Amino acid sequence: MFRSLICLVIASLALDIWAWADSPRGMNAVDFVEMPRLSQPALSPDGQTFAWLESETDWTENKIVRRLRVIDTKTGEPRPTPDFKGRNSRIWWHPDSPGYVSLDTKAEEEKAQAWFLDLTTGDTRQLTTHGESVRQVIWHPNGSGFFFAAAEVQPSSDTQMFDAGWLIPPYGAQADAEVWWYEFASGETQRLVHGLFSALDVSVSRSGQHLVTSLAPDHALDSRHLADVFVRTLGEDETRRWTLNRFAERTPRLSPDATRLAYLASVDRDGEPYYETKVFVETLNGRRQRLLADRKMEALAFAWDATGDGLFILGNTGVRSNLYHYDLEREVLRQLTRGDHAIQDWIYDPMSDTHIARFETMSGPGEYQIMRDETAGFIPLTKTYTEWSSQFDLPRQEVVRWRGRRGVQLEGLLVYPLSYEPGQTYPLVTITHGGPRNSAKFGSWNVSRYLPVLSAQGYLVFLPNHRGGTGYGDRFVRDMVGGYFRNAHHDVMDGIDELIEDGLADPDQLIKMGWSAGGHMVNKLITHTERFAAASSGAGAADWLSMHGESDVRQGREAVFGGTPWQRAAPRRRYRQDSPLREVWKVTTPTLFFVGEKDVRVPPTQSILMYRGVQATGTPTVLYQAEGEPHNFLKPANQLFKINTELSWFARFARGESYEPVLPDAAFAAPDPIMEAALEAASSP
Repeated sequence: MFRSLICLVIASLALDIWAWADSPRGMNAVDFVEMPRLSQPALSPDGQTFAWLESETDWTENKIVRRLRVIDTKTGEPRPTPDFKGRNSRIWWHPDSPGYVSLDTKAEEEKAQAWFLDLTTGDTRQLTTHGESVRQVIWHPNGSGFFFAAAEVQPSSDTQMFDAGWLIPPYGAQADAEVWWYEFASGETQRLVHGLFSALDVSVSRSGQHLVTSLAPDHALDSRHLADVFVRTLGEDETRRWTLNRFAERTPRLSPDATRLAYLASVDRDGEPYYETKVFVETLNGRRQRLLADRKMEALAFAWDATGDGLFILGNTGVRSNLYHYDLEREVLRQLTRGDHAIQDWIYDPMSDTHIARFETMSGPGEYQIMRDETAGFIPLTKTYTEWSSQFDLPRQEVVRWRGRRGVQLEGLLVYPLSYEPGQTYPLVTITHGGPRNSAKFGSWNVSRYLPVLSAQGYLVFLPNHRGGTGYGDRFVRDMVGGYFRNAHHDVMDGIDELIEDGLADPDQLIKMGWSAGGHMVNKLITHTERFAAASSGAGAADWLSMHGESDVRQGREAVFGGTPWQRAAPRRRYRQDSPLREVWKVTTPTLFFVGEKDVRVPPTQSILMYRGVQATGTPTVLYQAEGEPHNFLKPANQLFKINTELSWFARFARGESYEPVLPDAAFAAPDPIMEAALEAASSP
């Protein structure tokens, strides 16, 4: 890896420093990694102030920093923000809008605590001094205080013994989460929810009379299907168990009159697993309703409307996501937004009947927009990307459709190269989505895809929505039940063949890449066909048996394979049958592998197994294991390294060309003596 970095720098030194031109240009790898990203929107209750987090790339520290931005919604002028070391916390507005709570620390090593900034005075003060980091804040509607979630405080003796290296924690052990109350006037705290369970989700009813918590046996991700929803009447010693089942209820929320509970679940009406995610409405007596059960749409999020007579639903229909309203009594669905976009970060304030959302499109990651009146629609709030049209030439995206096996109608997105000319064929990069319970949508500004960079390099990019993904109904998503690779990989190849037949893709320059479930698909396809000239697999599975034991999330795959590998009469044959490692001896495609050293979702052993297998065939292959990285790379240098390395690999093996990697100016600001010596040696005759 060190030698690769030296080569990267040597190649970069040959590049001229780019100067801004009057006309837009294609994005390069540095542009894409440095791109600001918006998250965690928060509108003040009076609607006068809007806050969000905006990312900055700090190459010197090699990290992405998220800065808090606060503006006046009418003038767009900035409002005061706390001057903390981190300043990377979302905020929670006081119900009366005089200020907000954010989470931060005085020093890097301290636990994150709740701080309050008063907008009228500009003063900042620390509120909590909890023994563990505060994770979430939920204001009481009357503003008297807030609930907060935090891990159970561990005995100081245990903490000291662990820090000194005298204790080894049990594998997978996590401290359970508790719920506390903070009284704003007195500063006193009270523990409300605790015991032999962990609080996964916390909310308060609109009236402020009920606390809703989802409680699981522990805090492990794979225990969420064992959680149930409990409703506590505040001021009384009464807690009611609202649900009793074996599936996960995500974001449970009480109706305004507290008679119904709504939540998201990926089950059918009877609670059987692995169905399209829908909104469920359940009464206290257990009457459960699965909304829009027959509609081909995945529910991504929801909110009770102002009256409680219906719900707003953010729905995914494959390549698009839009906002809808569903009238519960009349059973009528009304679509509120339309267009070639994917709505992100949607929030709804029932008190002012206001929506906030970000619309990802082919033109950019999307500004935050506000809708106070349905007739007027959404109006932009932020101006982060206003100069993009004059800076960057961005590629065209369009929907493509084809027929898969058994005549199933399939669709995906096609991204054209900036140099596209009708009648010409182009090298094709096929990128399959993660999940696999997911879909490729318009925009797709994920750092593992970097569509504008590929387009600027002259690639045609194909993002197929294969069977097993979401947005196309129960039958579509359940195609993987009983076998992960039943039709999905054929769907991908059928789509590629369609693009070849249409005269768009060069059959001799086919490339496959993907991350997570997209990496699973890469590993399958390079064992399935020799047609790809190059490939890159990110955090992909090799052996489903070992993967099931290693991964922090397993429950969904039990439905796919029909049980666990360790149960009596275990379906181990199914696990083995669909494991790419089983036929890795067939691989002839030059393949890169990337994985994070601390990936617990798809642990490094999976990539190592595939790499060893491909290496044994004599096929060109390299594995890069990024130090300290989790399932997705967080360090900008690693993100950039992956993009540069993939582009170089694709150019070499698919196009017979060379690619000159790019680095930011910061890479040359403080030369490393070892690197300088290496460069000098490399330049010597």
